Parts: sequence; C-alpha cells; structure tokens
Amino acid sequence: MHVGRHADKPAASAKRLAVRREALRHYELKPGQAVIPMEKLKDGRWYLGTGRNSDLGRWDAEARCFWVISFANFSDPARYPKSSIRIVRLKQEDYFTSSGGTFKPLELVPCRH
Repeated sequence: MHVGRHADKPAASAKRLAVRREALRHYELKPGQAVIPMEKLKDGRWYLGTGRNSDLGRWDAEARCFWVISFANFSDPARYPKSSIRIVRLKQEDYFTSSGGTFKPLELVPCRH
C-alpha cells in the first residue's frame, strides 16, 4: 500500500515545478540590485546578499567562498511538546555564477574600526 502520490503522477510534477519556481524566486534580484563582482570582494569582510543558508556571508578570498551561519530547529521526540533542539552550523557557500554557487553578494556591510 502506498501513501501519497507517486513521483511519476502529474500532481507530483506540478508540485516539483512549483518548488523549483519558488527556489528561483528567492535568488532573483530586485530592480536596481547588482551582484558585486568576485574581483571586487574584500577578504574577511561581511556581505549582505542572498544565499541558500543565510543572507549574510563573510568572504574568504583564499578559499574563494563565503562562510555563513545557519540555524536549524530539530524536534526531539523525547522532549515533545517542549522546545526543539537548535543546531547552529558554519557552512560554506560558493560565489554565485551561471555554472553554480549559491551566494550573491549585494552589499558590503560597513565595519566600525
């Protein structure tokens, strides 16, 4: 016995298409926004942008990637209905290009020295 729809059914294809559209919408630029070119990024500086895991990333010129902080809540059946467990992770996201990557830097975060 199967529960739910099979992946080859028309409704599953429509759902898959809707999920893809929503993911792409997240990465679309708003009018007037421009991605900062990789060669203009400053090592060790924080950038606001759009990414898969966070909208704030720190550029690592040596590794040629952004480091972002990701939060995730996981339910613990032993503690239900009490609070869930929060996991905080440091994740790596590549600079966005047409061939890959997920972080689009849009604005340098000003630093106070």
